Amino acid sequence: MAYEIGIFHTEQQAINAVQALEAEGFSNHAIKVFAKDREHSHRVEAETDVHADELNEITAARDQAGEDGDGLIGIVGPGAGVVAGTYLAGTPSAVGAAPYYGAPAIGGSAVFGDDDSPMESALRDLGITGDAATTCRDAIAEGAIIVAADIGNASGNDGPNLTAAGSAEAVFRRIGASAVL
Repeated sequence: MAYEIGIFHTEQQAINAVQALEAEGFSNHAIKVFAKDREHSHRVEAETDVHADELNEITAARDQAGEDGDGLIGIVGPGAGVVAGTYLAGTPSAVGAAPYYGAPAIGGSAVFGDDDSPMESALRDLGITGDAATTCRDAIAEGAIIVAADIGNASGNDGPNLTAAGSAEAVFRRIGASAVL
């Protein structure tokens, strides 16, 4: 499964994108919405029939369950300025100045700022791949809302792009996406 992705800076744009995608024939099951938290997704969910995944909640639940894969425990939420945690023995030190395993780590936002952050890992697990996961992570950190349309395995040809990807891209551009991936 592949996605055409639009990055939007307002909830209204995301709502318009979801409605336009549905008008183009995308089912609500083929549309995914990703936002930082409930504050950024509430209106989208209230005004469309599409569920929004709140990435802060997903990463917090993974962290609490020890499933984020990076060994960092005790992340203070994004935007807090400082992330404090302890690495589990045997995991590589990816954040802060911890020179050996099991050392305390203090550094920038592990949720949004690291190459293999819990946020990016969650996006990858939700189907956003490659550089798009990093771009989406950064946009979400800034408060953007991501709308992704499942385009299957569509590929364009030498003429106009009449595939699902072309339809989704046209919608995202018409609605005013700041980026289309």
